[in-house]
Amino acid sequence: MSPALSFITLLLAAIVAWVGYQQYILARARFKLDLFDKRFAVYKATQIFLCIILGAARFEMGEFWEFRRDTQDAPFLFRDDIVQFLEAIDKAALDLRTAAKCYEPLPVGNERMRLVNREAAVLKQLTDELSRLRTVFGPYLSFDKWT
Repeated sequence: MSPALSFITLLLAAIVAWVGYQQYILARARFKLDLFDKRFAVYKATQIFLCIILGAARFEMGEFWEFRRDTQDAPFLFRDDIVQFLEAIDKAALDLRTAAKCYEPLPVGNERMRLVNREAAVLKQLTDELSRLRTVFGPYLSFDKWT
């Protein structure tokens, strides 16, 4: 084999290796972007659900099921901290709805006041969760780690 042919073969191999490496870099960036999109969708669904609840101190069950549907993939996208955060919101939302449904038919009195106070405590908890939302999801949605 002539030296020129060996050089061309080596050059072609280097170009193929460089193109392969560039495809690898592009595939990693695409994977990160796809993961970000899925994680952001869970963040946004949580934010919307909390805003619905806190806007009217109520929610419809359809909105609750929508929240559950939009966040059901969280265990595959996040670590346990986010999964537990979402479970706490889920439980608090159901507690809120239960308290409201239980006190509505009751006459003014101690039991109604206890349930109203329970509803107020849950609303406070959900307000706190909304204010923590960006901090809790931040490590998963930050672009700092990409560069």
